[in-house]
Amino acid sequence: MKVIETEYKGYLFRSRLEARWAVFFDACGVRWEYEPEGIILSDDSWYLPDFYLPDFHCYFEVKRNSVKGSDEGEKAIWKISNGQYTDEWAGIIAFGDPMDDDLYIFCQESDDGGAGCYDNPVTIGLHPATLEPCLFAYNDRRDRSFLTTFSENSEYIPMETNEYGRYSYKDFVSRRVYEARKIARQARFEHGERPRRYQDERLGNCLRK
Repeated sequence: MKVIETEYKGYLFRSRLEARWAVFFDACGVRWEYEPEGIILSDDSWYLPDFYLPDFHCYFEVKRNSVKGSDEGEKAIWKISNGQYTDEWAGIIAFGDPMDDDLYIFCQESDDGGAGCYDNPVTIGLHPATLEPCLFAYNDRRDRSFLTTFSENSEYIPMETNEYGRYSYKDFVSRRVYEARKIARQARFEHGERPRRYQDERLGNCLRK
């Protein structure tokens, strides 16, 4: 499949899929940095994640949903989860666009029973109490804390769990989040470049909700 380089907000993304995620982040108020820096993995290979999300202290990798379960998909998972293995950084991988909502996080966890590596499906939403960007591990029912690493430079990751029914998926995926997904999927990039003006207006309206 041929990917189409796409311009958005002055950045030339390697694919429209990456640009759609940037549109979604903007509509949800999630800060992002595109290809900020390369990382040396545990096998001494070089890796450049698609995004860094400062609000979540996580690197973020985007792949077509068609590669999930393939060698390409498994290799992408190995790369984005390598920071968890080495206890140096946390990562999230997304298969497909924001409407597909197929994301997995790789980080560290801590609770009353101990601590260790954590990987689980998550979604990006807005916390129902603060309306700030927050991750939600919707099939995890235990109360715990999430960290980038166990080192002294660790950062807490803003992520909630189902916690025995305290929260539900729709608490985090509000109307604004769903509208942000629609804006991202329906974004029209003329000739592989800039989104149309009406899209910018919809994005602005979404941010004001």
